[in-house]
Amino acid sequence: HNSSSSWAFSSAALRSTQMAGKLDDMQPPPVPVKRKKVAPPMDEPASKRLELGDDLPDEVSQQDIQHMLDQADDVHVETLNDAALKRMHLQLERKVKVNQELRIKHADEPDKYLKSEVDLDEEIKKVAQVAAHPELYGELLRLDTIPILVGMLNHVNTDISVDVFEVLSELTDAEVMQEVEEPDDFMKALFDAQLCQMLVDVLLRIDESASDEDFRAVTNGLTLIENLAEVSPQETCKRLAEVDNFLPWLVKRVRAQGAMDYNKVYASEILGIMLQYSAPMREAMMALDGVDKLLRGIGPYRKRDPADSEESEYVQNMFDCLCSLMLMKVHQIPFGKAQGLELMIRMMKERIFASNLALKLADHALRHCAENCQIFVEKLGLKVLFAMFMKRGTKTKGRSEAREMEEHVTSIIQSLCRYCTGTPVARVLNKFMENEFEKLERLLEMHEEYNRSVQEADRARDAGLAKRIDRELEVDEEEQLFLDRCDAGLFTLQQVDLILIRLVNMGNRQASDEIGKLMNLKGVKLEEIRDVVQEYCRHLGDAASDERKEVRSYLRALMVRYGGDVDSLESEPVAEARNMDDADGVATPEEADPDQVTDDEAVPAAKRPEQRRSRSPDPDKRDKKDADEKRKKKKEKEKDKHKESSARDTKDKKNRRD
Repeated sequence: HNSSSSWAFSSAALRSTQMAGKLDDMQPPPVPVKRKKVAPPMDEPASKRLELGDDLPDEVSQQDIQHMLDQADDVHVETLNDAALKRMHLQLERKVKVNQELRIKHADEPDKYLKSEVDLDEEIKKVAQVAAHPELYGELLRLDTIPILVGMLNHVNTDISVDVFEVLSELTDAEVMQEVEEPDDFMKALFDAQLCQMLVDVLLRIDESASDEDFRAVTNGLTLIENLAEVSPQETCKRLAEVDNFLPWLVKRVRAQGAMDYNKVYASEILGIMLQYSAPMREAMMALDGVDKLLRGIGPYRKRDPADSEESEYVQNMFDCLCSLMLMKVHQIPFGKAQGLELMIRMMKERIFASNLALKLADHALRHCAENCQIFVEKLGLKVLFAMFMKRGTKTKGRSEAREMEEHVTSIIQSLCRYCTGTPVARVLNKFMENEFEKLERLLEMHEEYNRSVQEADRARDAGLAKRIDRELEVDEEEQLFLDRCDAGLFTLQQVDLILIRLVNMGNRQASDEIGKLMNLKGVKLEEIRDVVQEYCRHLGDAASDERKEVRSYLRALMVRYGGDVDSLESEPVAEARNMDDADGVATPEEADPDQVTDDEAVPAAKRPEQRRSRSPDPDKRDKKDADEKRKKKKEKEKDKHKESSARDTKDKKNRRD
């Protein structure tokens, strides 16, 4: 050994001797070894510190330069190739075997196996050199080095396990894995070696508060998980979901008390990845009261903004975790019962950092959940929602942020129109009728804006530039067209038009007439709405067949009402649209007049008893009124049928003439 390696050995030996003095026996788990800087022995003279340039002459002749270059050529530098990798593997295998034998033979005498432990640690670190040679990963698999390396995570000495974390993090770096010929084979070897189970075991053994090195060890473990998830997200999440202790540890780590730290933010990011890709993990959160615990994590930010960028990232990650949980109705219901919607409404109202995040989470919580839609209206969410819809008091940093906000607002309104029943749906309709139908006008303005944006995206693609890029990148042309249209605002446009056809089919003649007038005034064609809604229906999967039938029936009713070409609609073998007079929760003209006050602006009941009494006629008058209303509606239906029949006859005559 030269002087540097001797010093390294003496340092490691002294460090290990400190650990040995604390161990009375060798029963696992051992006390973590704290690495300390050890001063050189007193009998060795301290080397003189040289400043940059002190050892260089003022002038160097050409002859001296050539001599130095010749000497450099004679120096042997071993490059890592197949043969060198094989020697490295054999050395690692031998060091592991020696260390195991000495530990068994001298279980009560740590001094006897300290050197073998230091040698093993150094040999493990050498494997990290392979990360600079992605072409050698295949040879690494052929030699079966991966099982030996992963097996060292189970070593009694936690320091060795921590170093394995670091080596595996470098080997699985995303940029390195992109250059590996068969990355899936390498990932399979890691998973087959039980990497996930051993990784979690090491994380559970480490006490982060013990030292900075233990804290960094957890960071390396989380980095390894992130690398695995980036290369193979589905398989990584599936394997980790099978480890029982991982999810509880992760939830506990993101809710750790005290100041914000790097590992807490990192753990929240990993939790978001796991919940996004793993349905079993989302289900497992039920047993952990995941919704309640995550809501408590974001609760402090209902009144204040994060202190720095690190805390901001933590808050965003926590909201993303809750959004992933809202993909399952078993989490949506507890979210509503745990006052989650009330918290979101309050955050939306405060106009703080979490406002837009709360809007996004509320959108996910209301999708396909009638119970939460009812709660949202009952908890006075319409006032703050429609203030955002009308852009009152909202502050957005740019056009993209404003569009994202409009996307979530329209999605929430569409959910409310679809799932609310009784009084709540009447209150939603009233919002569109108040203040001289300003919100209906805003809705049609949004249709014009987003329809123009989508058409511009179509024209840009027709120009041929985007198609050439797709061919170069080997992207499916039809799929890319759909993605480009979504980027241009197709989803928001679809939500806007779905709101329009649902409002027309709510049974309120005044609202329907006003929509027709505004469409004529702004030049919005029925064909535009028809094309958008039919495209939406075409992309619905088999699981949404009921929604597709319902939407197409509403579209047909819209076309009939405003004199559109019904024959141009795509056929759907479904029953006729439901009778709006008999539908549960339909807002009738009496329930949804323009002068009705909504939400928390309503006057308390105690202040208007006379008004309530005046609106409660005796039974005879009410029966007579109901009979008149029925006769009136019957006549209107006959008129609509007559108009439809006349339009069909006119069309037939025109066709015969042509």
